[in-house]
Amino acid sequence: MHAPPPSTLPADLDRTRIARIVADLGLPADGLAELASSETAANRPGLLAALEGPDPAADGSLAALAARGDEVLAPDGLLLLFLPGRPTDPQLARVRDGLWPRFHVVAVYTLAPGRALRRTLQGERSLEQAGADAPTGVLLAAHRREHVQSPAFTVEKFDQAAAGWNGTPGSPGYPHFRWMRRLVGRFGRAPAGARILDFGCGAGWVGIEAAQKHSASELRFFDPSGEMVAIAAANAEASGIADARGATGFGERPPFPTGGEAPFDLVLSSGVISFAPDPTPWLDGVAATVAPGGVLVIGDLHRDSRGFRRRRARRPLLPVRELNALTREEVCTALAQRGFSHEASAAYQLTRPFPEALHVNEERLGGLLTWPLLWANRLATAVDRGLGSPAQDQFDSWVMRLRRTD
Repeated sequence: MHAPPPSTLPADLDRTRIARIVADLGLPADGLAELASSETAANRPGLLAALEGPDPAADGSLAALAARGDEVLAPDGLLLLFLPGRPTDPQLARVRDGLWPRFHVVAVYTLAPGRALRRTLQGERSLEQAGADAPTGVLLAAHRREHVQSPAFTVEKFDQAAAGWNGTPGSPGYPHFRWMRRLVGRFGRAPAGARILDFGCGAGWVGIEAAQKHSASELRFFDPSGEMVAIAAANAEASGIADARGATGFGERPPFPTGGEAPFDLVLSSGVISFAPDPTPWLDGVAATVAPGGVLVIGDLHRDSRGFRRRRARRPLLPVRELNALTREEVCTALAQRGFSHEASAAYQLTRPFPEALHVNEERLGGLLTWPLLWANRLATAVDRGLGSPAQDQFDSWVMRLRRTD
């Protein structure tokens, strides 16, 4: 039985003293309710609560707070959790984990008299007019996980990020980008002239690599983002894929095959399943697109790599997919229940400190270490794959090839 969350706020914390933050979050001034207040009717835009103690995540009260948020908040409402004093980032990370999977932390405000600092995944920003009498502490803002992974939110996010996911030839990071897309795109096995589907295509490069390898008779691709589909279509045309066609859609109800079409000889899905709010209908969707005897290539990030475990322990703010991801073994088991047999696995992208080194190489060194880092990644991947992929935790991503046997 979880302990109930605190029902009262510190004396120096009230809505007037965090009004600047409330406005920054887009909440109406009168939309913020306090936990256990008589005004906490359902469907509120915001809910404010507080936790105290040396380790605010230790007593289990966060689960009760998240459950209360479910009762009170609107579907897109914000849960605001105040922690007095100077909690460390590892402490805040444990609070984030305590709210998950109901809520996902999207912003961290560090408060002090006269100032406030906002942190999001997009960066940091100082807020003006924080108030000379503002309390000292940290305020976490969290959305429901269902909202962060909702179709509308996903489309908006992907549309905004589309251009940045296309890769830039000549940039310091492009050789590594191209190697990864080629590794996944050519991991499948299918006959020449195969019909191929890129299931959640992004910029389309994984499907294009597969189509070129197998001299595909047709390439189909889809993504929730119309911007992504447009980029994928342009890339397929520029790559000489004669019969290529895209559509918008989600994995739970894939737009291909269309009415009257047969399932595909080869289906590829790279880095998509961790975005799915519920993996069950998503896996049902991908399974239905693969022809009997056909091949499915699926890959995603490895949530339990040494680097990702370290990030979860030290960073209060993470992309939702890093918390939502499934392991390779979990996906393999789920697909076996849907009539697939495993043929091969590989791990790729060496974990910490390689991603950090790649970032420094691109942002500060102008590509000086591009090729040594790429060769190290390629060699490590080849050795791990040749041994049957026993060193998965030393890599941040995985890919599998499975065949539909039913």
